[in-house]
Amino acid sequence: MSALFLPIVFAAGGGLGAVARHHLSLVVSHRLPLSTLLVNVLGSFLLGLILSLLVSNDLALAEHWTQLALGFCGGFTTFSSFAYQTLTLRTQYTWLHAVSNVVINMVLCLGAFWLGGVAVL
Repeated sequence: MSALFLPIVFAAGGGLGAVARHHLSLVVSHRLPLSTLLVNVLGSFLLGLILSLLVSNDLALAEHWTQLALGFCGGFTTFSSFAYQTLTLRTQYTWLHAVSNVVINMVLCLGAFWLGGVAVL
């Protein structure tokens, strides 16, 4: 497949990721933004896992799978919602709530990405 097809693959992945995020947010609801935390951690794990699988297996069409994974995880995870919800926690509760949300998201998402990357070893 040609490189001209890559943006279509990326866009398809993004659309699928956005739909998956929306459906997950309908299922997971809580006073705290748990659905955003869940999609960010799960998306980080999936991206780490998929990219590690592609690198370790040197798969044909790896570039296309990479674009699909980046699109899906980019559409699935949501930093803008994370930022909004963090500032909302600050205005509705305290700075501690907002900072806790940042720290928990960063630690779990970075850890999930790393775990996804080493899961194929």
